[in-house]
Amino acid sequence: MTSTPARPVLADPLLGPATQLGFVVRDVEAAMRHWIEVFGVGPFICMEHGVSQPPSVTRHRGQPVSVELKLGFAYLGDVQIELIEQTNEAPSPYTEFLKDGREGLQHLGFLVEDPAAAKRKVEAAGYRPAYEIGVTGRNMPIIYYDSPSLCGPMLELVPSQWQPARQAVWEAIDAWDGGDPVLRFETYTDFLDQADVRFG
Repeated sequence: MTSTPARPVLADPLLGPATQLGFVVRDVEAAMRHWIEVFGVGPFICMEHGVSQPPSVTRHRGQPVSVELKLGFAYLGDVQIELIEQTNEAPSPYTEFLKDGREGLQHLGFLVEDPAAAKRKVEAAGYRPAYEIGVTGRNMPIIYYDSPSLCGPMLELVPSQWQPARQAVWEAIDAWDGGDPVLRFETYTDFLDQADVRFG
């Protein structure tokens, strides 16, 4: 029996494998149904009113903004699928994406152990910070980066401290009882509280 030769490595990966594909859509309900009925992906965890109420501290291109969202999360293999519907008109990467006439894959998400080192790497490669999501009382913002035009989707750098939240979504999906394929929560914060997620 012959072994398959290892494929040559062109370069060390900048950030490791993407752990999330983020899609901006106009209608999360319709998008979730499509993923469930057409691709067999689900169940989805749906956050009816985004991360928290009132919305998390958010900065878009240096300016504070209040972004209202409806979110859906599922898994395709080991990769998290995030569906994002913005429900107000505040400036954000999501409204920019839709105003450009686009709908679909908007960002690639990466969990990073060392956010400062990851920031240096992506900025050296031509990426520029555009959007910062902070959560009150937690010093671990999530940052979106504009990509060079030859790449396409934005990059989202998520500090690895958020891994317990990702794990809680995975576990809730894994525990699905076969009923309604959309599991609903008011906010991501409510979901984390119910899942008893604690951050170090």
